[in-house]
Order: sequence, then C-alpha cells, then structure tokens
Amino acid sequence: MLGYLDRGSAVLLLFGAGGHTMGSLTLVPMGSGIQVWALGSALCAALVAALNFLRAGRPDDRPVIWLALTGSLGWVIVVGLFARSLGTVADFRVVWHGLAALALAGFSLRSLLRVQV
Repeated sequence: MLGYLDRGSAVLLLFGAGGHTMGSLTLVPMGSGIQVWALGSALCAALVAALNFLRAGRPDDRPVIWLALTGSLGWVIVVGLFARSLGTVADFRVVWHGLAALALAGFSLRSLLRVQV
C-alpha cells in the first residue's frame, strides 16, 4: 500500500511539473527570462519526481535514495520560498508541490532508514 502512495506522490509532482510547464508556456511572455527560469523549475520538479520513481524501484540503492531525499527537500525549500514571494501558503501550487515533495522526502527518509548499512 505504501508503495502506491510513494509512486502516487511522484505522479502528483510530475503532474505539477506538467502544469507548471503549461502555465509557463501560456501565461508568461515567450522567450522572457522569467519563462526560462519557470521552465527550468518545471524541469527540476520533473527530475525530482523521476529520481523518486527510481528510488521506489531500487530500495537498496543508497546513492539514489540520498539523491531523491536531497532533491525532495530542496524542492520543499524552493516551494517555501515561492510561497513567501506570494505572501501565502494557501496557493494551490504551493499546496500541490509542497505536499508531494514533503511526502517524497518522507518516503525517501523511510527508504534510507530501512537500508542495511
């Protein structure tokens, strides 16, 4: 059951990255610096989701677990800074990305604690 929640959290983050990409392409001036950074952030979220898919499928791979954990925690920080720039944590983008990344960080930590030293 937890495996489904783990992968489901990665899917949510991947959908968030897709939404971020669509918003960047449709709502931000084409070719602007803001669009470039927004698309880079979408790529970052997609890579964090992909790392967590990889981690879920390789439960004994400590380097992958560490990468997934640091990527997920890093994304939580970025989302927190975005919330601060908006002045609210209630924005759906903050909630969506924040909850998915926190869940993935938790699953990564759980994986790390289960691996034999």
